[in-house]
Amino acid sequence: MEAIINLLNSITNIFSAETNLLFVLAFFTAIIVIYSIFVFNFYRFLAKKNIIELNLNQYNQYSNPTAVKFFAILFFVVEYIILLPILTFFWFTILSILTLVLAKGLEVKTILLISAALVASVRATAYVNEDLAKDLAKMLPFTLLAIAITTAGFFDISALISRISDIPSIFSHIPYYLLFIVAIELIMRTVEFAKNALQISNTEEEPKEQQ
Repeated sequence: MEAIINLLNSITNIFSAETNLLFVLAFFTAIIVIYSIFVFNFYRFLAKKNIIELNLNQYNQYSNPTAVKFFAILFFVVEYIILLPILTFFWFTILSILTLVLAKGLEVKTILLISAALVASVRATAYVNEDLAKDLAKMLPFTLLAIAITTAGFFDISALISRISDIPSIFSHIPYYLLFIVAIELIMRTVEFAKNALQISNTEEEPKEQQ
């Protein structure tokens, strides 16, 4: 950890000289470009209702009803209990780190709260309307970027490096927020399944009534 801090201090000293204005410009341009690319992929990926398109259920070819139910449950667990938390953890962590770097003066817990609320809200609205979820997913991050670059002190290398050194503190709190996001996803997915099952049931009853 001390070696990392020393490295960050060295980078700060390099960029502190006025003669290195071009390097400072290149550094912050890279930060903004990386952040924008992340947000672009973030909102397109996270705003999809079916965030996991593996469709593992297609491999369930058993004719035995018990086997069908068993593997249906197994595939559900693999997709939404194992794979989904991993994907959510990645996007949530990267969003939290970038927010920490950009958002001056915010505590780590506040940043995690904002990031978790955004991810959970996007996932919930994705089941209502994917276009709405996309707008929500990109609105806050780009608004944050706009506020950050127009705030005094944003182009202070030493302050930015100091915020980067706080990144490790994020990981100790992430599991609590991750559980909340996954719970929201499972609730919305369960409601979706129940809605589809009800529609299928109503469709099957209509021909019987006509007969």
